[in-house]
Amino acid sequence: MILSSQEIKTLIKRGEILITPYPEIKETSIKIHLSEKIVLKPKAFILSVTKEKIKLSPNIVGFYDGYAQLARKGVTTHLGSMFVDSDTNEHLTLEIFNFSDKEIVLEKDSRCGQLILMEVK
Repeated sequence: MILSSQEIKTLIKRGEILITPYPEIKETSIKIHLSEKIVLKPKAFILSVTKEKIKLSPNIVGFYDGYAQLARKGVTTHLGSMFVDSDTNEHLTLEIFNFSDKEIVLEKDSRCGQLILMEVK
């Protein structure tokens, strides 16, 4: 079951989810941001990490999903696995690729995706 914003807030208060800095919570996900400014040349691939450090308890897993506004520009922020395992305690690695023929600048702290959380039963 996908966790609602209220459930996410409750689990944060209980310490079962730790995210620093404190996250921007949507209805059923958490906004994820870039940790650095990135200049992407056309058809370029780079690795980066999220601004948010995420710690999940053993009964919580997540899926990272890219941001549609970036996709419209020809940029994807994940090429491999989108799965965020329970017991994660780190910044998420982003696999960023510019599919377009234009140079694209991604600003530090700009939104790059969202994290959808689920309870393991």
